[in-house]
Order: sequence, then structure tokens, then C-alpha cells
Amino acid sequence: MHTLVIDNLPTALYNRIQERAHTQHCSPSDAVIEVLEGAFRNGKETNFDPPLPSPPFVTEEIIAPCSIPWPKGEVVVPIEVYNYLPTAHDC
Repeated sequence: MHTLVIDNLPTALYNRIQERAHTQHCSPSDAVIEVLEGAFRNGKETNFDPPLPSPPFVTEEIIAPCSIPWPKGEVVVPIEVYNYLPTAHDC
């Protein structure tokens, strides 16, 4: 038989365990085992995921790698067009 020690059990929860054990005429450990077995049997496993870290976002800057390749092809030089009016086929 294994032993489970629960630290910092809230008083209200401890009192509910004691009441349940008294109503069912069993020991508090038997009452807790019954509740745990029922929770696993019904698939109501909740809060078993590890908690998120306190800051859920990255707090430090991530530097991009310097090995990003330059695009290949010819250099395109922009030209400036003055007073451009669209023709009928442009619309």
C-alpha cells in the first residue's frame, strides 16, 4: 500500500471529507479514495495540466539569424511618374 500526504489542505475541504466519512461510516482515507476513484472513473480529470509560466510571453528579445539569404534577380529601380491620368481601359 502506498501513502499519499497532502500538505496545506484547506479547512473547509477537510471538514467535507470528515462529514462524508461520518455519513458513510468509514475512515476519512477511505472516503478520499472513493472520491478519487470516482473522479477517475467518470473521466472528470481536471486541473492536471501543468500551469502556465507566470509571464506567458517571451520576455527577452530573440535575434534573427544573420544567414538570411538575399533575394536573387535583377535590381529594380523605381521611377517617378508625374500627373498620371488613367485612360478608359485602365478603369
